[in-house]
Parts: sequence; structure tokens; C-alpha cells
Amino acid sequence: MTRANDVKDRFRARLQEADARSNAFRQKLLDEGSRALQPVVGVLNLMAEVLNEEDNVHGSITGLEARIDQDNFISLCAQLRGLEAEQKIKIKYGPELGGSNFISVSGLNQRYNERLMPGAAHCASGRTVGSDIQLDEHRGDELAEVVREVVEDFYAAQIAQRSHFTFAR
Repeated sequence: MTRANDVKDRFRARLQEADARSNAFRQKLLDEGSRALQPVVGVLNLMAEVLNEEDNVHGSITGLEARIDQDNFISLCAQLRGLEAEQKIKIKYGPELGGSNFISVSGLNQRYNERLMPGAAHCASGRTVGSDIQLDEHRGDELAEVVREVVEDFYAAQIAQRSHFTFAR
């Protein structure tokens, strides 16, 4: 009987050690991801506050909570909801093969993608993979500025469409 208990105790200890390592890794990733995504999340939160004001009838922004997904990426999916349309901006932070961290964004249209990736000149600080743009983790401020424009243009276009104005930027 003692042998059986030793096997169980040793196995429990190994499981606890593995859980502790995994939790430490995930907490470090969450801390780093929160720091890298703070400019973007900050801009989106400020814009969501405006949309949540009492007399605002233009829509909402939800999905701003960063979480660790099953692939160990920090991810959020900002949902822009207007009265007649919706747009999702998906942002992830995490390691790529090779060990460095990146910010991945999808849900922008081509014009905004080109602002972030204007050509080969930026290949060292970003790349495209399918419809996603992968940016160096230090480009959060630049991404925040582009996301701000996306959100402003989305809601302004909704208003213009309802008012039958043409909107050109």
C-alpha cells in the first residue's frame, strides 16, 4: 500500500509543478500582452466611453477584454456596432515560431492595412499572413492610431449613410 501512495504523491507533485510553470508562463504572457496592447485598448476604451454616454445613439464597442486563448495568445475582438452595420477588429499578441512576440490584427480594410504595411520598407517590423497583419510588438502606438481612424470612419460613415451625405476621407 505504501508504494501505491508514493506513486500517487509523486504524480500529484509533478502535476502541481507543471501547473505552476504553465500558470507562470500564462501570467507573464498576459502581462507582456497587456503592456503591448495598452495603446490600442486605451483608444478603444475611450471611444467606447463616448458611445456609452447617455445621449449617444450611434452604437457601441464591445469585446475589449483581453484573454488568453487556447493557443496561448492574448486576444481580443473589438465589435463595432452601429445602427445598421457591424465590424469586428481581431487583435492577438503572442509568440511566433522563432520566439519573438508580435501583434496580429485582422478586420481592417485594405486602406488601413496599407498604412501599417506600406511595402517592403517595413518588412523587418511587420508582415502579412493571409488576411492578418503581423506587427512587431513595439508598434502598438502606431496600431492604436490606425484603429482610432477605423472606428471614427466606421461611425461617421454610419451617420453619413443615414443622412444621405457622402463621406470621403
